Amino acid sequence: MKKQQGMTLISWVIVLAIIAFFATLTMRLVPMYQEYYGVLQIMKSMETELKNNKLSNQQVMLLLSKRFNTGYISSVKKENIELSRGRSNAYVTKIVLDYEVRKPFFAHIDLVGHFVTEVDVEPEPTNR
Repeated sequence: MKKQQGMTLISWVIVLAIIAFFATLTMRLVPMYQEYYGVLQIMKSMETELKNNKLSNQQVMLLLSKRFNTGYISSVKKENIELSRGRSNAYVTKIVLDYEVRKPFFAHIDLVGHFVTEVDVEPEPTNR
């Protein structure tokens, strides 16, 4: 009598289903995080802009929208951007982006990514 060697057809189907599940998960999550890292790079460049220039709310929104268009960032909308001014300053010193990305995964199940990033260039007050 010969012993069975290798996998059966059902075990191959199960292995392929697991591989397909993780491949689909990866294909949905990787673009979401690539976009987030693009947003982080834009926020780093905006930090140097805020440090070196005195920008109004409109100027900051225009710069952000141009950089988002150039970087193919589509998940961040105007309502996700919060601009703040310094204590004794009429110019923008803080930008907060708080946005959510939903990608369909399977049937009625979505993958949700919630991202928050912030840039604050206002110097810390010294206690005397």
